Amino acid sequence: MLSNNSDFKKLLLLHSRDRRKLVMDRELENLPHLIEHMESKIKIEKDTIAAAAAELKSLESKNNFIENEINSISDHVSRQKNKQLQVKKNEEYQALENEITRLVQQLSEKEDEQIETLLKIDGAKETTEIAQNKISAKVDVLELEKVDLLGKGDLLKVDIQKLDSEIKESRLEVEEILLLGYERTKKVVARPPFIAPLEDQKCTGCNLRVSNDVSSSVLVEQKLTHCDQCGRIVYFER
Repeated sequence: MLSNNSDFKKLLLLHSRDRRKLVMDRELENLPHLIEHMESKIKIEKDTIAAAAAELKSLESKNNFIENEINSISDHVSRQKNKQLQVKKNEEYQALENEITRLVQQLSEKEDEQIETLLKIDGAKETTEIAQNKISAKVDVLELEKVDLLGKGDLLKVDIQKLDSEIKESRLEVEEILLLGYERTKKVVARPPFIAPLEDQKCTGCNLRVSNDVSSSVLVEQKLTHCDQCGRIVYFER
């Protein structure tokens, strides 16, 4: 049986190493995308922290502005009341009284606005604290995962380099006619496996039934045979 042939076993070893290298190459190629995605997630989390801090700062600035307005209005009310003590005409007194009433109403509205702003500040402080604690911890985890991905890339490069050497050794050991047939198959077949065992007269590479001629070639003639459906090299396992 072909699977017992020592030369074919060497070809199977080469095929196994080729498949492992293809997997590693794809994994290494995909790493920059994974790292970019990780960096995007980190940025989103950091932006959330920054947004919460910015909101708190904005509310605190607004509160300071309202506080200055309240102080300014209060001072104006005091000045208007002092003027009332000095005026002699009833018309002037009433005009000042109307102005004071207007200012007091304005002062009340500003105080209400300040209370509302202070409540928002309390909420913003709580949100910021949560962001700085929970989200910062999440960012730390993501940063570690990013470091792991970078380290994985370095390890993959080492493993691929080692596998390249093993593949070169395997190619030297495989009989030339088998190697040529294998290389042609790799050019024809879109994706691995390039060599697949037959099960119930079906190619396990494409899961389609092969012809009787193909089965006979593999079983009887025990020569390098291709699936007549997908072009993969097929064989029977013991």
